[in-house]
Amino acid sequence: MTSGPGEGWKVFADGDGVDDIPLWKVLAKIRTDDLGEGLNANAALLNRIKPPFSRNYNLALVTSCGFGFLSAFFLIGLVISLRTEATDFFFYLTLAMLAAAVAPHLWRQAYQYGLKIPDAPLELPHESDQLLDEVLGHLQKVDGPQAYYLSRFGKKRIPLNRRQFFGRLRYFLFSEHSKDRAMVMRFPTAMPLPADLYLHRDDMEKILAMSAPKRTAGPGRNVKYAYIEAVFDMRADQRLDALDLNDEAAATRSITDWLSEWFQSPANVSADVPDRKLLIPYARKIFSHLKNRPSPEGR
Repeated sequence: MTSGPGEGWKVFADGDGVDDIPLWKVLAKIRTDDLGEGLNANAALLNRIKPPFSRNYNLALVTSCGFGFLSAFFLIGLVISLRTEATDFFFYLTLAMLAAAVAPHLWRQAYQYGLKIPDAPLELPHESDQLLDEVLGHLQKVDGPQAYYLSRFGKKRIPLNRRQFFGRLRYFLFSEHSKDRAMVMRFPTAMPLPADLYLHRDDMEKILAMSAPKRTAGPGRNVKYAYIEAVFDMRADQRLDALDLNDEAAATRSITDWLSEWFQSPANVSADVPDRKLLIPYARKIFSHLKNRPSPEGR
């Protein structure tokens, strides 16, 4: 990643000069080149598999907080009051309210993750989706892309444990709506996730590059783009010699920029310009060639 935790991360907006990409937008962009169409498709899927008790599921935290406040109020009363038959009644009532405050959290945790820390993704309570499973597969790996959220205070980057993506309701982490994401607790506590979840732009580009060849529609399947000509002309670009080959992400992004410039230049006689993410696999191949080419001393 090109940014450090203390550098004041830029939150996603349309454009190329940003680093934090909301997870729901990453999935929409992988599903289709049209963002609105992708969001609608994701929303339709999530609405179809949403559990019937989802409204009560999200109210569990409110219920818990209400009983927790009452139990604390009664506990203070017990401390400052004299021992009577009435205080014995309120003592047992306080214990019941404490149990009622804890019960929703335990229920949410047990339904989402089971009774112990999951070591593998749990069985889904609904039909699976190939694209979602593919993206989740990357996020579930130990060395996979690191998802995170921004803290409410200070906007610090807080990484998610990869087991966050093992729960039964893990699909809803990709929802555009916070009320859907609230059904999935922040592992391993019972607090709901705040705001958006993010991927760094470099990680998003890696997932896009791995997913693009498997898509069944969109310009990625069209052979009209002059990829061969672009890569051939790129060999003579003197800017390649100035690349820092120790920083793969930055070098790949620069090569992608230059390929995009070529397609928009008069050298591209077809005048057809592919989507930027379709250029990333070719940029990675060029980087790999530069990285592995023999040094002049070895020739």
